[in-house]
Amino acid sequence: MENEEKEEISFSNKSLSYCVCFVSMVDSIGFTFQIKDSEKIRKYYSIFINTMAAISRNFGAKIIKNTGTSLVYFFPKTSSSDNQSSFRDVLECGITMIAASDVINEKLREEGLPPLYYRISADYGRVEVARSISSPDTEDLFGTTMNVCAKINSMAPQNGMVIGSNLYYYYSARKSSSSLFNDYHFERIGEYSITGSESPYPVYSILVSKDRPDTIITPTIHKSLKSYSDHEYDQRLQHQKQQNAHNILLVDDEPDILLTYKTFLLDIEGYNVDAFTDSQKALQYFAQVNPSYYDLVVIDIRMPGLNGLQLYYRIKAMNPDIKVLFVSALDLAKEMVSILPGVKIEDIIQKPVNQENFVNKIKATLT
Repeated sequence: MENEEKEEISFSNKSLSYCVCFVSMVDSIGFTFQIKDSEKIRKYYSIFINTMAAISRNFGAKIIKNTGTSLVYFFPKTSSSDNQSSFRDVLECGITMIAASDVINEKLREEGLPPLYYRISADYGRVEVARSISSPDTEDLFGTTMNVCAKINSMAPQNGMVIGSNLYYYYSARKSSSSLFNDYHFERIGEYSITGSESPYPVYSILVSKDRPDTIITPTIHKSLKSYSDHEYDQRLQHQKQQNAHNILLVDDEPDILLTYKTFLLDIEGYNVDAFTDSQKALQYFAQVNPSYYDLVVIDIRMPGLNGLQLYYRIKAMNPDIKVLFVSALDLAKEMVSILPGVKIEDIIQKPVNQENFVNKIKATLT
């Protein structure tokens, strides 16, 4: 009996529309040529790929493939054009990846490795879905949308992001009727010539509103922010005069737990503590004070809206030297150490929190 020859890939019977993205290293050959140690080359690539993959998954993306120097992913929920929050996640994912640059390069510096830069591109359109023999549980996407997204990647600025015309038209058509996209502005930076098309395909860079507390694409973050009122500023100065106490920011969406932490640190240990149940408001507050004001940030991992990992990258973008501890009810220590450059096992506190252990961990971190 003859063995039937199996096809390497098989396509599904229908086409779908998705947001697809590429994040690619810039001049990786030039940088890795300087590295002679095989272990260091492996570390160089793994820091980049693992960090980008972790961020994309946090925003609901699925990884299609990686080539070592790039990661290809898509957002399944964008198959419905009515799911506007998923389309916003596409932008927020890219912005968070940009914010992670300082964290990644600090880790590379600690490892004695050269700096790493990358570009992000995204577009929206119809794709063909397939599966392969070698990866039967992973979807692969084909079609013009994928090809164009890959090509326009080179048009993105270093540590920046561009989107294709199809995705741009989605956002621009909804800005007047939805507040979800008010924070973003788009600037046409060029065009891509598609073979067989009479008109060029416009490409846009992303600009984040300067009124946002976490504006991170511009180099001088804190200078673009709204200022405190005079009264608030005087209060902050008075607070900063307490030279003998460390300044700590606590972020946890559960009020009772937050009160417990604050009692441990403020009432018992005498630290200066600011506490927030809303991670977005915590980020805004952090952005509005001097970037070096806080000595430590303690973050819960599972939070609605901006979760602990996303908040970590935004804060690190503003102050790469800030010390951060995570609190989690889940056993995520090993996973987090593998995907977050600079995070160690001892930086993660397991819930439920014991007062003595919690305070000792804070003291050890501040030492």
